[in-house]
Amino acid sequence: MESELLSIREASGLLGVAETTLRDWVYQKRLPFYRLGRAIRLKREDILKFREKGRVEK
Repeated sequence: MESELLSIREASGLLGVAETTLRDWVYQKRLPFYRLGRAIRLKREDILKFREKGRVEK
């Protein structure tokens, strides 16, 4: 099953943080992310794990 990819806006809504905060976390590599051209996408499952544990295990 494919994981759903979320935009910064969608992921920040799930986490309850500002988009700028989530972008900072992405650039600090606290969350795994994917680039599609210039767009940043995050896996829904990674966002949910991060929300539960405060981090994502690599």
